[in-house]
Amino acid sequence: MPPTDAVPTRRSIRLPGYDYSQIGQYFITICAYEMRYVFGKIENGAVLLNVIGRIGLDCWREIPEHFEHVELDAFVIMPNHLHGILTIRRSHAIQSPRSMEDGHGCPVPLQPSLEHFQRPSVGAIPTIIRSYKQSVTYLARRRLTRPSLAIWQSNYYERVLRDGKEFSEASRYIFENPIKWQAL
Repeated sequence: MPPTDAVPTRRSIRLPGYDYSQIGQYFITICAYEMRYVFGKIENGAVLLNVIGRIGLDCWREIPEHFEHVELDAFVIMPNHLHGILTIRRSHAIQSPRSMEDGHGCPVPLQPSLEHFQRPSVGAIPTIIRSYKQSVTYLARRRLTRPSLAIWQSNYYERVLRDGKEFSEASRYIFENPIKWQAL
């Protein structure tokens, strides 16, 4: 019989065995804690960000400064969630001295290790999102002098965009989100 004080196992919602550091486009959705309206409000189809929302926007725009292999695309912060498209434009594979030879003197990168709980993979989508959420939380708590402020749900959602049609649909969804919100 397992001990009653055991830490529950977290189940990942990521695609099993998928390398989230590989080149591609990813549609990301991150929700606020308990879906609270912590980022601002919608008026006349436009998003009006509050302090936390502006911190979230600034931190999102800074992602490429911390992860040089990432480009930003469509993005919106809603009152209780955000959507964005991140593009990994080049592999972030790690090279080691062993990986430098393929028998012909050509450099061969090692396969990047897949993300596992408490084992981040440098440059992978989970690491990027974790860093983003931590930065927003730290800055918001400091700015508002609320050291226990909860901002985020514990996970996020992503969808791998496989082609131009999916990219266009995701971009349109992001741009239309504030207008559709107003209609609700």
